[in-house]
Amino acid sequence: MSRLIALGAILSLSVAGLAVAQQSSSVPAAPIQGSSPNAQGPSQSPAGALGNIDTSSSAGPVEIDASEGIEWRRDESVYIARGNARAARGDLSVSADSLIAHYREATDGKTTIYMVEADGGVVIVSKDARIVGDRAVYDLDKGSAVITGKDLKATSKQGLVTARDSLEYWNNQSAVVARGNARAADKVKGDEIRADLLTGYFRIDSTGTRRLYQVQATGNVQILSGGSIARAAKAVYNYENNMASLDGAVKITRGKNQLNGEHAVYNVKTGQAKVTGGGSQVKTLLVPGSESGSVSGVLKP
Repeated sequence: MSRLIALGAILSLSVAGLAVAQQSSSVPAAPIQGSSPNAQGPSQSPAGALGNIDTSSSAGPVEIDASEGIEWRRDESVYIARGNARAARGDLSVSADSLIAHYREATDGKTTIYMVEADGGVVIVSKDARIVGDRAVYDLDKGSAVITGKDLKATSKQGLVTARDSLEYWNNQSAVVARGNARAADKVKGDEIRADLLTGYFRIDSTGTRRLYQVQATGNVQILSGGSIARAAKAVYNYENNMASLDGAVKITRGKNQLNGEHAVYNVKTGQAKVTGGGSQVKTLLVPGSESGSVSGVLKP
C-alpha cells in the first residue's frame, strides 16, 4: 500500500476546509435573529440530529494511503490516490475509490493544499459522526464541504440525517445544510423534522463547545414529536428553548384534532401552540373521544 505524508498547508485539511461540489450549492443565509436563549436542554428536540462536524482542533500531518498507488502530477499541481484511498488527520478521515489533492506553491517554495476531491464510495468519519455519499469536494479557501450522491446519509450516536441533493458543512458560517427531501431524525426519541431545505446554525457555548441553536426549514415542513405533527411552508426552530415559529398553511395535528392557520408559535417539547390567521380565519377541529382529551389546553387558536 502506498502512503504519502503531506506537510505544509495540507495540515489544515478538516471540515473547516470542506467545500462546494456543485455550482447549485450556495452559502447559507445568516440565521434569523431574535431567538430566545432560554435553554431547556437540546436533547429534547429532533433538530439535534443536524449534528456539526468540526475537526479544526485536530493537529498533525495528513496521511494518505492507497492500495493502487499515489501519483504526483507536478505540471497539474495535484496528487492522485487510487484504490481504497484514505486521507486522515486527527479525528477526521476521508475514504473513497480515489482522492485528488490540488495544491499551489507559494513564493517561499512551500506548497499549500487548497482542495481535495473524493470520488466513489465516499465515507467521512469524525469523532462524532459518519457521512456516506458518492462524491465530496473540500475547499480550504471557502471553508466548506458538499457531499453528493444517491444515498446521502449522516449518522451520529443519536441522530440520522438524509437528503436527496446534498449534505453541506460550512465551517466559516457555522452552518450545516441538507438539501432536497431533507430529514433529520432523533434515533432515540423517534422525533423528526423534514423539509425541502434544512439549515442548522451553531455557536460556541460557555464551555467552548459548538452547539446547534437554530434550524431554518423551508418547503413542505413537518415537525413530528410526541404524537403531534406540525406542518407549514417554512419554520424557524429555536433549538435551545424548543420553540418553533411556523408560517404559511400551518396545520398542527394531534390524533384526530387539528388546528389550522397562517402563523403559529409552537412548543415542540410540550406540543402547546398558539395559532393566528394572518388575515384569514383560524380553524379548529376537535373530535370527541380523540386520544388528545386535553387538546384544548395544548392546541390554542
